Amino acid sequence: MITREGLYASSDTLGAMGDAIEALLIDRGNSQQQSCSAANRIVVGISNRLGGCQGYMPEHRERAPKAVCFLHELTESIEQALETIPYFCSQAEILSPAITECLRKTFSGVNIYIPMGASKNTFDRNAKVLADFYQGTSIFELSKKHKRSIQCIYQIIAAERKKNKAQRDMKQGQI
Repeated sequence: MITREGLYASSDTLGAMGDAIEALLIDRGNSQQQSCSAANRIVVGISNRLGGCQGYMPEHRERAPKAVCFLHELTESIEQALETIPYFCSQAEILSPAITECLRKTFSGVNIYIPMGASKNTFDRNAKVLADFYQGTSIFELSKKHKRSIQCIYQIIAAERKKNKAQRDMKQGQI
């Protein structure tokens, strides 16, 4: 999975979606930079619109009528996101079904959960959580402040500590 700045830090599903979308856009002749940027914005659009829902990606559309409704909502979300991207807005109606089909094939036959609130500010939020924790803010207060569960706050702190340790170790190796 390609690591993008903070966007997919909390979800492998969103990361896999972003990778599939980016690959499709590159295959259609778009630059790596345009494709990566568009994939980020599309995934954020999907998360903002459909976040918190679980959907089934059918192997065959005709065998899963309820899943077709989810795929239709997914296509609409993708189209709305594409319309906000200057170099893709004219192709939104054509690209959105193609991207949905690509995602259906990527996740074929499985249920996927689309998390709420995927954002490019995940790294900033996580760093702020750790800084606040080091300044003495309790886990409970952090949970309320950042609107995350207590378990999520513990996971953020653990992940940030691990990331900081890896960065320190890497710098130690360079010296």
